[in-house]
Amino acid sequence: MTSPNSTSLNRTALHDWHVANGGRMVDFAGWELPVFYKSGAIEEHHATRRSVGLFDIDHMGQFAVSGPDAQAFIDRVLSSNVEELADGEAKYGLLCSEAGTVVDDVIVYRFSSDRWLVVVNAANRPTDLAWLTEHSEPFDATVTDRSSELAMIAVQGPNAVRLVDSFTTSDLNALDRFSIVDDAIGDAQAMIARTGYTGEDGVELYVDGDIVSVWTQLLARASELDIEAAAIGLGARDSLRFEPGYPLYGHELSLDINPFEARLSWAVDLDHSNGSPRSFIGADALRSIKANGMSRRLETLTMIDKGVPREGSRVLDDAGTELGLVVSGMFAPTADVFACSAFLPRENGTVGAELIVDIRGRQKKAVVAKRPLYRR
Repeated sequence: MTSPNSTSLNRTALHDWHVANGGRMVDFAGWELPVFYKSGAIEEHHATRRSVGLFDIDHMGQFAVSGPDAQAFIDRVLSSNVEELADGEAKYGLLCSEAGTVVDDVIVYRFSSDRWLVVVNAANRPTDLAWLTEHSEPFDATVTDRSSELAMIAVQGPNAVRLVDSFTTSDLNALDRFSIVDDAIGDAQAMIARTGYTGEDGVELYVDGDIVSVWTQLLARASELDIEAAAIGLGARDSLRFEPGYPLYGHELSLDINPFEARLSWAVDLDHSNGSPRSFIGADALRSIKANGMSRRLETLTMIDKGVPREGSRVLDDAGTELGLVVSGMFAPTADVFACSAFLPRENGTVGAELIVDIRGRQKKAVVAKRPLYRR
């Protein structure tokens, strides 16, 4: 449930709450969202790892796919094989170009063979909708944008399920990872999915109702249950996803990057369960890429010398030859290290290899690290 403001930026329904509670608002993919609150991004990161973080992710897109051919259509556009998904189950996958590069990374939820939900990244909402609509034409399937109807928040951390479960009739502890259930949160109807983007346990809520009431009730209930809970901004969301090695579209994924070099081969099923080849968009190109091997791969580097690696910083060998560019760089609070990710030639990606990151003209030593930096 979103609304535009008087400028060109969109606002979620929680915008006024963020401002009233000290959120520092920034432009993110055309949305005015909090980058952090009064305690700062590092403390918000630790609060999520310790207990519970609440994330306003209502800028993301939600597309319903319905009709007799809905499953066949999903199978055509998604890199992951969904044929064995049961009702109420979800799967991560990629929308790929014919060249095998990534249009977007998504989560799909199956409610029945003829009813699905596809959740896409905020920056790609318009292009994804057009892309999915175009490719649905040969199928008896309809793609409907529900982004303005459903409000989306994430509740993540070791105590997240306990907190949300205190509102529901369902037993969320019994809900498997990557499953979804219909329930209510207070007076609002919601779909509750045991998914998330932080490396922690938790849920994502798709709310058809008053999301501000749900948000404030969750925070109030946390206080009643003596559970530490904090609102989390974009800064901590980025570091929380970076440490466990989750990609961010426009950084570790793009139309110039294929899934194999992004370390997402596990999200690419080239064959059906019976061994027959799948024909999703980009499958032939990906078979060729797999057969020929990769010249580069996504690597994580941690800094030896003091310095903050940023997107676009050059990664060099000891002779000064440019090997690649940083695609994400930041302080990783749980790992307690400055780190970055970059696509590097395979021969330069050995764990323990020392390289150089050029940070604003200053050459800083770094080392190729074992991935991920954090595992729950």
